Amino acid sequence: MRSFLLLVGLSLPQIAWSHSPIAGIGQFYGGLLHPLMVPAHALALTVFALLIGQSGIRAMRLGYPPFMLCLAVGLVLAGFDISLGLNSEQGLLVIALLCAALVALQWRPPLSLFAVLGTGLGVLIGADSGVQGLSRQETFAALLGCWLGATIALIVVAGVVELLQRPWQRIGVRVIGSWGVASSVLVLALTTLRT
Repeated sequence: MRSFLLLVGLSLPQIAWSHSPIAGIGQFYGGLLHPLMVPAHALALTVFALLIGQSGIRAMRLGYPPFMLCLAVGLVLAGFDISLGLNSEQGLLVIALLCAALVALQWRPPLSLFAVLGTGLGVLIGADSGVQGLSRQETFAALLGCWLGATIALIVVAGVVELLQRPWQRIGVRVIGSWGVASSVLVLALTTLRT
């Protein structure tokens, strides 16, 4: 009897949304968690934060503003359903691969690269964070939450990494960077095979 009830329960249709809100928490909080719940967004954001934190305060000053501005621009475009015609997931994975490789190698790139990476990352995360089937007010709340969630995640992770000064802590950051390289390569390979 339990198996039958389970089968019936699993066969009931549900609405499927891409970038679905989490039931019961509201659009703003769903948007706040969105950058951490989409794997490509979370990976790219994390390894970019690791790279900025590993490179210090000057990298933060050059990486944060373009990221925050371009994230806002990308979210506005997504809010008005304006497509850039980009494959955001692959673009995010390429940026994640580059940032993760730089973290794993502990190589400090030219400071201007942080602005370029922040710009690309912000636009791609923003453009890929569109919501569907919501009123304008709900859409604005979700996109504002997404902007805040991505910004807070970037600043917090980079700030924590910047504080890690002991050699074993720096090695731990490099190990996480190497995991980012492996994850990016695997997902890029799978998406390439899929297309």
